[in-house]
Amino acid sequence: MLPQHNSFYDVFSNAEKLKIRWPHGARLAVSLVGNLEAWTESLDPKHRRTGVVGGSAPLTRDDARCPYDFKTASENDYGGRTGVWRILRVLKKYNLKGSFNINALAAIKYPDAVKRIHADGHEVVGHNYAEDIQTVLLSREEEKEEIQACIKIFRDLLGERPYGWLSSGMRHTEHTVELLAEEGFLWHGDTLNDDVPYLVPVNGKTILEIPYRNSVSGLNDTGMFRSGKMARHLLHAFKDEFDVLYEESQEEPKLLTLAMHCQMAFPATGKFYDEAMQYARSFPDVWFARRIDIARWILENRG
Repeated sequence: MLPQHNSFYDVFSNAEKLKIRWPHGARLAVSLVGNLEAWTESLDPKHRRTGVVGGSAPLTRDDARCPYDFKTASENDYGGRTGVWRILRVLKKYNLKGSFNINALAAIKYPDAVKRIHADGHEVVGHNYAEDIQTVLLSREEEKEEIQACIKIFRDLLGERPYGWLSSGMRHTEHTVELLAEEGFLWHGDTLNDDVPYLVPVNGKTILEIPYRNSVSGLNDTGMFRSGKMARHLLHAFKDEFDVLYEESQEEPKLLTLAMHCQMAFPATGKFYDEAMQYARSFPDVWFARRIDIARWILENRG
């Protein structure tokens, strides 16, 4: 019997290409995406999508006598304690707004940072409860409860809820998009299969897919660092990706996404962020947009 192709190809790969026109005749949209993440620091390996979660070499349950991995926790804590403020300073320097994927646990651990992100006009994006508890481990009901819990945590802290969602590890289930649409989300960002957004129909509603980037598909600092790249390599990659998309955008508008992980926002990485933003700002017809701005523009202006 021939294998059945799965729902990814039915839903995402077959999604219709949009004829996108950015506002004010812009050629290229640039989306600056921060990631403020928090881990439960569980030693249970089933919660780990790879051998490396958060820190550089986390303990496993079999290794440890101590129930807590302080080294890994310290590496992860850099994001909320130090790195996020560096990213915010660079964004403020160039008067740019970004979207921050934030675990609800990070909102609990680092409320002042999340409040500042919101107060500075950046978008707060739902990013599961904790980075190390993957959606693919949950039942449909558990996933629904987690999405609702995240909405409540952000609403209680900030007075408003997120309208965009990126799953922890970018791994969603066959239920995720349906559940997000039911809860009033406008966009979802786990896919990697395009350079521009596209619409996905779900139970009579529509949600916008805004493709993300990992170390394979594009500019993602944490993935590139873990593959042996340095901050200088990231700047070179940014310029290359920007140049190609800017050239292609003469015929069809494009979207460039730069992923900035707070736990990787070391001083050298901060210099990369600074120089990347400076480079992109030196070109005409570039629209720096939060992902919610991109979603609302497309949803309000589609043909």
